[in-house]
Amino acid sequence: MPIVRKREIENLQQMSGEELQAFLDALPEKQETISKMLDYIEDELWESTCDHHLRHAMKFMMDNRLDFPRLTSWLNDNGGYCDCKVMAEIAPAWRAKFGDD
Repeated sequence: MPIVRKREIENLQQMSGEELQAFLDALPEKQETISKMLDYIEDELWESTCDHHLRHAMKFMMDNRLDFPRLTSWLNDNGGYCDCKVMAEIAPAWRAKFGDD
């Protein structure tokens, strides 16, 4: 029987104090940068449909010279395999914890 690893983002609501700080320190980018990326993806998806790739996320990463492999890996590990999945799987938990700027 395979072991299913729980996604980090699923535990975000329960984190506080040192545990939350450790989560933030381990992120591939700053909290503010990830929030801006989520806003960017949401804005882009408002104008177009998802093509089931990380097209908008990748554009944001390239435009901001972010660590593409590390951030993409984090998105994938947390269910964000494409732009619409980033918005469905990551954004709700992220925004519930850190607010919707």
